[in-house]
Amino acid sequence: MQERAYNELLPRGEPDFPLELYHISKGHPRFVMPYHWHMEYELVRVLTGRLTIWLNGVKYPLKPGELLWIAGGVLHSGQPEEGCVYQCIVFDLELLRSACGQWSKHLRELAAGNLFLLPKPPKTDDGLSLLAELLFSHGAAKEKGERLAAFGALCGLFGHMVEQGWYTSNLPEQESRRKNIRLLKKLFAFVEAHYAEPLTLELLAREAGMSPKYFCRFFREMTQHTPIEYLNHRRISHACDLLAEGNCSVTEAAFACGFNDLSYFIRTFRRSQGLTPKQYALRQAVRQE
Repeated sequence: MQERAYNELLPRGEPDFPLELYHISKGHPRFVMPYHWHMEYELVRVLTGRLTIWLNGVKYPLKPGELLWIAGGVLHSGQPEEGCVYQCIVFDLELLRSACGQWSKHLRELAAGNLFLLPKPPKTDDGLSLLAELLFSHGAAKEKGERLAAFGALCGLFGHMVEQGWYTSNLPEQESRRKNIRLLKKLFAFVEAHYAEPLTLELLAREAGMSPKYFCRFFREMTQHTPIEYLNHRRISHACDLLAEGNCSVTEAAFACGFNDLSYFIRTFRRSQGLTPKQYALRQAVRQE
């Protein structure tokens, strides 16, 4: 099983072309985008339905055709509505910076963290739409020439953003909020390391250095979820991985992921995934045939 920590360290594409395309619809194990971060850049595009993404606690609602940039290191999550289909391109900024050498001041500044693209372009014009379509069409890079086409579209997107002035040199958050984000990352790492163990609200609050009451308020304000909702989401995500592998029963997956009540696990799983653990496992088995 691919371990998925919230500091997401997944291979993207291939070593000489670190770019990965994800097509996400209902039934995808990460249809609901969990809170995580990675040092690569990411571009999100909504195809159908509505998607709400939070970047470092700031809400960005997206409708079909709209794009969202996620800079490296930004804590983010996403909540799609029923019927939503969206795509993500995740890539190492070094792919562009090294290819362009030293002549691109803006790429150097982006890589150094001295410049920030506006997460949501102020408007989607014909040029932006065309470049995005080219990038997502060739992002899988399976056929001859597609890497060049994807790379050219990616360069074009950055160039279009710079040309239109859709960037800023100001830090996206105030220092107080950055401290809260660092604390959240620490908490997420703690849960990721201990999700299979008995975790209580009091234990999580103590890890955060807060009283349970203040911790609940802080956590909900930053994530739109209670700490226990978040913990259950992580446990269900790991249970999905185990069930998809097909090597354990529903009961074994429940106990391996920190649930000590099978009925509660089934109810929580169904509320999260829209089907029972057994139905989920059967569907994954059919997809792998």
